[in-house]
Amino acid sequence: MVNALMGLGGLLFLLVILNGVVVNGERVKLFVFGDSTVDCGTNNYINTSMENQANYFPYGDNGFFGHPTGRFSDGRVAPDFIAELANLPLIPPYLQKKVDHSNGANFASGGAGVLKGTNEGLVVDLETQVAQFMDLVERYKIKLGHFEAKQMVSNAVYYVSIGSNDYLVGYLPDSEAQQLYTGDEFRDFVIGNLSAQIQILYNCGARKFLLSSVADLGCLPGIRALTNGTCLESATFLSVSHNTALEKLLTNLTSILLDFKYIVFDLFEFLTVRTENPQKYGFIEALEACCGTGPFRGLDTCGGKNGVAEYHLCPDSAVHMWFDAYHCTESVHRQVGQTLWEGTDNVVKPLPLKVFFDDEALHVYLEQPGKEMIAQTIGCSSQ
Repeated sequence: MVNALMGLGGLLFLLVILNGVVVNGERVKLFVFGDSTVDCGTNNYINTSMENQANYFPYGDNGFFGHPTGRFSDGRVAPDFIAELANLPLIPPYLQKKVDHSNGANFASGGAGVLKGTNEGLVVDLETQVAQFMDLVERYKIKLGHFEAKQMVSNAVYYVSIGSNDYLVGYLPDSEAQQLYTGDEFRDFVIGNLSAQIQILYNCGARKFLLSSVADLGCLPGIRALTNGTCLESATFLSVSHNTALEKLLTNLTSILLDFKYIVFDLFEFLTVRTENPQKYGFIEALEACCGTGPFRGLDTCGGKNGVAEYHLCPDSAVHMWFDAYHCTESVHRQVGQTLWEGTDNVVKPLPLKVFFDDEALHVYLEQPGKEMIAQTIGCSSQ
């Protein structure tokens, strides 16, 4: 009898997975914040430079979409694969008009930083992305009613991947910034602002956060092209410092915010092991980008960027880790999505992403009684 019940339970679980993950009668939504690592076309809808867009050939070159979409990839990016695994449709940009945002929205903007001054005027910074989310929540309240909107926001998953541009654009090439701040001081500035935005989302009702670390910024093709193929030690150090501080931040937030749940993804280590042993993970080329010019095709000229009309494009982007000077191929993004979902690799802590889309499994993984709630959770406000 017990075995029969277990079998029935397994069948019911399978039916839930096949029909989309449902909590309280609603599919779990996905909201995405960040930069070009997760942008699915936001910058198509703002006034920005060509360097901060990817809505032209050869972006989208692998043919999945049939045309460039604004994703900084030869095809899909990690949120697309996560949506697929969660049996959700592709999550559209928030700024795209006349689309269905009932399953979530992507606010990420290529070139964006945690700090408002990073590529200011050319991108949608994190603070503005969060403000856009707050506006969307108000629309949900009007459409669904306050109670249903509150439930939906609480059950949703919040994917945040940002920080690289603050260091690559806002600090490392800026001698004035380096005179004003030590590396540790600038990192604290970035992490402090990131913490503030996470807590605003929390105040709006968000509870399930997926945070990505930054990659090894010193070893990107765009950096190797400028350093005779070696990694830039100062950029690598900042990456490690940021990632360490990010984990500490999440641990601290867990200790003070009631029912705050997080997953941290170690993108640095995820990419490093593939760079060191590409064949093990299905890649032939781990250092040279598919699209660009110069050493490692690391000069940022893909598609005619930076006024350079001629550039080189590899014959098969699927076997490259890097599509252009700073962005990974769809092959890498697919592995990111699968790794996050299954959570069996030590780069995903403390639990697999699929648990965030299954409320019953989540309660088994995380029991958090007795915490003092610090943040205000009534109202969705940055104040």
